[in-house]
Amino acid sequence: MLRGIDRILLRVSALPAAVRHYRDLLGLKLEREDRNLAVFSIGQSGSQLVLHDDPDLPTDATYFLVDDVRQIYADREKLNITFVSPPVPVSRGFRATIRDAFGVVMLIIDRTTSAAAVEDARPAAGLFPGVVPRAPVRRSRLVEVYLSVGRTADDLPYTPHFESLFEQYIADLPDPKPDRAEVWRHLLTTRKAGKLPRLGEAASSPPELSIEERTELRDLLGKDIGKRDRLPYSRRFEEIASTFNQARRRPIAAHQLWRAIATLSK
Repeated sequence: MLRGIDRILLRVSALPAAVRHYRDLLGLKLEREDRNLAVFSIGQSGSQLVLHDDPDLPTDATYFLVDDVRQIYADREKLNITFVSPPVPVSRGFRATIRDAFGVVMLIIDRTTSAAAVEDARPAAGLFPGVVPRAPVRRSRLVEVYLSVGRTADDLPYTPHFESLFEQYIADLPDPKPDRAEVWRHLLTTRKAGKLPRLGEAASSPPELSIEERTELRDLLGKDIGKRDRLPYSRRFEEIASTFNQARRRPIAAHQLWRAIATLSK
């Protein structure tokens, strides 16, 4: 079923500098570059690396190439696979988010239609409009999707599980659809109203930070330390992440940084 890696998405804080690094120092071939993303080919495998600074794309994601997403959807019971959301069209085929028999969430994509354009594995056009007005909370639908994802709210930001929740929640909404920040606010509003079911403990643990790192992160948060719930999918979070990771040899992924911030503010 899995043929290989189709593409890997990575969000970077400075796209032009990242392009130079991956092209000139790491030797990857640049296939396409525009204002928000750059696409590189990885060797002769046909796989791609997509660097971007778009807040409406995942911080990091891996898309597995399959022969036919719609056929897998038809055979999902036999394959013991749960589709978090039905297949949706992208520029050269279809994609979907699935959960395997072990609870692992995966992103799959195929190339069953022809198109000359190289795309970035976004869902169908119009899913991420640049300016999104506030949309009303659909509480019953949000609770339904939240239960299907099965991950606590504080453990959701910047994970494939949140991507699954996001795609399901907005799937049948008219354009312009709410973005990730808006859907996160809907989740918080529902929790504040006491309508979000309890799912137990978080699946992930906060990263181990030194005293110096915790102090640095606390200083970066400043007055926002008491407003942590407002940070996910905001430009303020991106600024904090960029500054905190700037001097680190191994940057902390967005989800782990969020878990550290959540721990600090308690």
